Amino acid sequence: MCGIIGIIGSENVSEELFIGMLNLQHRGQDAAGILTFKENFYIKKGLGLVERIFDKKNLEELPGEIGIGHNRYPTAGSAFSDTQPFFLTYPYGVGMAHNGNIINYLSLKNYLKEKKRRITYTDNDLEIMLNLFCDKLTTSRFSEEVIFKAVKEVFKKAKGGYSVIGVVGGKGLFAFKDPRGIRPLIMGEKIKDGKRSYAFASEDVVFNSLEYKVVRDLKAGEVVFIDKNLKIHSEVLTNSKEKPCMFEWVYLARPESVINGISVYKARLSLGKKLAKKLRGIKADLIIPVPDTSRTAALSLSEELGIPYREGLIKNRYIDRTFIMSSAQERENAVRLKLNVVYSEISGKDIIVVDDSIVRGTTSKNIIRLLKSSGARNVYFIATCPPLKYPCYYGIDFPSSSELIAFRKNEDEIKKEIRTDLLFYQDLKSLFAVLGKNICKACLDGSYPTDIKDAKIFEKERLRDRKCAKRIEYAKI
Repeated sequence: MCGIIGIIGSENVSEELFIGMLNLQHRGQDAAGILTFKENFYIKKGLGLVERIFDKKNLEELPGEIGIGHNRYPTAGSAFSDTQPFFLTYPYGVGMAHNGNIINYLSLKNYLKEKKRRITYTDNDLEIMLNLFCDKLTTSRFSEEVIFKAVKEVFKKAKGGYSVIGVVGGKGLFAFKDPRGIRPLIMGEKIKDGKRSYAFASEDVVFNSLEYKVVRDLKAGEVVFIDKNLKIHSEVLTNSKEKPCMFEWVYLARPESVINGISVYKARLSLGKKLAKKLRGIKADLIIPVPDTSRTAALSLSEELGIPYREGLIKNRYIDRTFIMSSAQERENAVRLKLNVVYSEISGKDIIVVDDSIVRGTTSKNIIRLLKSSGARNVYFIATCPPLKYPCYYGIDFPSSSELIAFRKNEDEIKKEIRTDLLFYQDLKSLFAVLGKNICKACLDGSYPTDIKDAKIFEKERLRDRKCAKRIEYAKI
């Protein structure tokens, strides 16, 4: 769920990357980095939020008219050395950033070592893609066809869901989506004072603040290369059906974004309307959202049911998103700090609480406990997403089914576990009605759009990463 951005043709590339990354901050709060090129590569990376890492001085130290940026949300690896972008000096010099996961990361790491004599130094699967790409880029004659050939090698070997943006030193900017188009990537264009520039980003919300116009979403299996003369070369390298991640609309993306032609805001409105059909006749005093992603669905649910909408939970905006925190204890502590109750609205009332999803159940349980301890008479919990029963191997941080409350329990058991008075989930049919059937819904029904034979190894490594992260945090205390 990382945020990526790439720009070519801008005289203020580092500043534009910085602004774009601020608009993608919701996609990753663990670390961030910017890489630019002007005769040489220039790079600045750090842990934490974008505005804490970059300032006017170090942005000025990132020259050039081409560059890439990355906001990190850790689903693999745990150290500063895993912070993107990465680059290799040979051939040409290639910098790269990505959003997603490679399931067969470990087997490819061994392949690079044994067959290609390439030793990786991080636990980040981007380094695997970068080496696979560069291994096929070794040629004395550069052309866009060389780029396409290198991306084909990545597609052939890397199984998973990913979108990638990269720089070839002195040659241009490239971007591509995996063969099933699981992770989003959008292209934009700007013409200002007669000068043209292009950008790629995880969400089109980036383009609004940078005055770019949306050109289009990249297709599944497509690579686009923009050379140093700003000529566009593109090719779709596979013929697989696109399977964009449904969780982008449910939770990840900002409401202003449009992904694959579907407005995130309108999708969430529709999810609320669909839920209203299941809740006809329910008696409640208020509908409140769990801020912020469920606010839109809660509004439409309120309109459909005729039950007043209120902001009963107020968010402390200086606390990170609890879902993307790396441990249950972090999420539990963050809920206490993150949400405050408006007692005058809650006390003595029957409350419908709308959230986008129930993943592990920890956050839901704590919210319900918080509301009841604040005087709520009854709490009815509503999820705009169907039950999450299976692991995600494509960039969302629940790689193990053992973590998912809906894998371990049925709806009655979940109701008891989170201690809600009533529990309602969105159904799969309604989700299809809003987003269509050509979506990745593997976390809902276990139907994975890619090869997952290395999934158990991936799961084991991801859980190991978490344990390492906890040990690092304990060592700091």
